[in-house]
Amino acid sequence: MFFLHILYTIALAISLVLAILIIILVWLFHLSGMSYSLYKFHRKPSHSNLKELPGVSIIKPLTGIDTNLYENLKTFFNLQYPRYEILFCVQEHDNELIDMIERLREEYSDVDSKLFIGSQKLLSGDKLLKNGTMDIKNPKIYNMLPAYEKAQYPYILISDSGLMMHEHTLYDMVMCMTDNVGLVHQMPFTCDRKGFAASVEKVYFGTQHARMYMTINLIGINCVTGMSCLIRKECIDRVGGLRAFGHYIAEDYYIAYEVAKQGWKLRVASAPAQQNSGEYSVSTWIDRMIRWCKLRMRLSPLAYLEPLQECFSSAILAGIVTNYLFEWNALVVAACHILIWFILDYLMLRITQGGALPFSKFEFAIAWLVREFSSFYIYFKAFTGSSTVKWRGKEYRLGSGTRAEELSPLSLPPPAPSLLVESSSLSSISSSSSSSNSTLPVAGPHLLSSSSLSSTKQSSQLV
Repeated sequence: MFFLHILYTIALAISLVLAILIIILVWLFHLSGMSYSLYKFHRKPSHSNLKELPGVSIIKPLTGIDTNLYENLKTFFNLQYPRYEILFCVQEHDNELIDMIERLREEYSDVDSKLFIGSQKLLSGDKLLKNGTMDIKNPKIYNMLPAYEKAQYPYILISDSGLMMHEHTLYDMVMCMTDNVGLVHQMPFTCDRKGFAASVEKVYFGTQHARMYMTINLIGINCVTGMSCLIRKECIDRVGGLRAFGHYIAEDYYIAYEVAKQGWKLRVASAPAQQNSGEYSVSTWIDRMIRWCKLRMRLSPLAYLEPLQECFSSAILAGIVTNYLFEWNALVVAACHILIWFILDYLMLRITQGGALPFSKFEFAIAWLVREFSSFYIYFKAFTGSSTVKWRGKEYRLGSGTRAEELSPLSLPPPAPSLLVESSSLSSISSSSSSSNSTLPVAGPHLLSSSSLSSTKQSSQLV
């Protein structure tokens, strides 16, 4: 009995120490993320000679249309930056999407832009096997490969389709790319949109996600979300180009890992990424969070400890510990913990927003509660569910390190030669593609360059 009493005392002491450490770390993370965000976000970059700034190739992988896509893409044609090109990547031949892009390119003919249709998986067999494209499981990498290989500038900006960008954001990101920096990434956030689902998303990305993202980057741990990343192209070229990351669903993590491995630093931009998808709901957001959590579980076992850093779980810990040590009322301590957390989260969201919120304090409170309680459902589904994820219309089984196995692979079409279409204007291409008798075949990665917009007769290559 004495031996059991000793074991009980030791176990209790260890549990108390661990609980106290968890509470301290949670609050350190909370306050550190908030302080770093206050220092970092929405700072005006120092002025530089625009003529001396390097060119940027913006790669936009696109899959389908939503109600905000046109306005989102339009913002990339209005960037206040001297030299950049926009490389649109369309995986399949989608006439509606292609027509939308062509209208934009015709409207902004002064901006250098190209349209790639199809991907390297459609090239002929021998070349397909030699360049290793058959090993690529990540559909985003597939989609971007032709554009990446045609990019002409030393900096690559990978930008997801659901983003809009303020006119000075690219300049801000480039100014963060100092001599020792190899990758600049934007912290995910959201635009002001209508509806309760939009409020829940904004609360999540502006509070829990923001403070953890900023704290982890402050410490210097690799925490990069690839929805908007400015990268030195030489860093990717050194490891074999984008195809080197095609095995993984979390390609952003491994790109950042390789950049850091080469001795470069990773830096957060002062402007958060503005997600502006036209299709959103609470259920869609929950499914996305479950997928993200599954990816984190494959990248680090520490992901299994994430529930402990949530507001209500840490409040319960604080109540139990203080009740045992000081005989304080556990419910009062937990309630005070939650109230302080709630107030700091509101301030954190205001910092991330950089101005007034699009909803009232009451709406914030409701969205905050939904976010907090749904987090436990998300962890439960991620921890106990299958190792499969659905992404970009396909289902994958996740292996170690987010290596992916496609469960329903698409059969490859028969080999087809590359094509060259001559056109003197983009309008002729547009009218041709809309005709039922003359649709451009998906016979390889097609390239429609903005040079076809000029009045002189030039060709639009199908590469």
